[in-house]
Amino acid sequence: MKTISRITAATVLLAAASTNAQMPSWSDAQKEVWGVVSQSWVDDVAENGKWPADFVHQNYAGIGANAIVPRMRDETIRWSKFGDDSNSIIMYSITPMAIQMAGNTAVAFYTAETVTENTEGERDRDVAIIVETLVRDGRAWKFLAGVNFEPDVSD
Repeated sequence: MKTISRITAATVLLAAASTNAQMPSWSDAQKEVWGVVSQSWVDDVAENGKWPADFVHQNYAGIGANAIVPRMRDETIRWSKFGDDSNSIIMYSITPMAIQMAGNTAVAFYTAETVTENTEGERDRDVAIIVETLVRDGRAWKFLAGVNFEPDVSD
C-alpha cells in the first residue's frame, strides 16, 4: 500500500508540474476543451449521473482495452452505470499530453491514473493513456469518440 501511495504522490506532483508547464501556451479553445475533460472526470467520480450522458454526443463511440468492439452512446451509459454500482474511484490523476484543434474538432491526449475500490473493499490501481475526440455541438464541447489503453510500464 505504501508503494501505491508513493507512486500516487509522485504522479500527482508530476501531473501538477506537467499541467503548469503546458497550459500557459494553450489557446483559449484548448483550455476550454481541457476544462470539459476535467469536469467529466469530476462528475464521473462524483457518480452524480452527469457522466457520460451530459458529456457525450449522440453519435459517440468509444473503445478500451476491456471491450472487443466500440460501444455506442447508450451502451456506454449502461456500462458506466454498471461500473458505478460495482466500484468507486477513490483517487485519480489526469495529465494532459496534447490537445490538437481544427475548427470545431479537438483531440485530447492524456494519461489517467486511478485507484478504485470494489464492493468488497478491494483496491486496484490502473494507468491508462486516453485519446478523445470532442466536437463543438452548438456552444458546448461533446465527446464524439474515445479510446484508452494501458501502457506497458514495465522495465
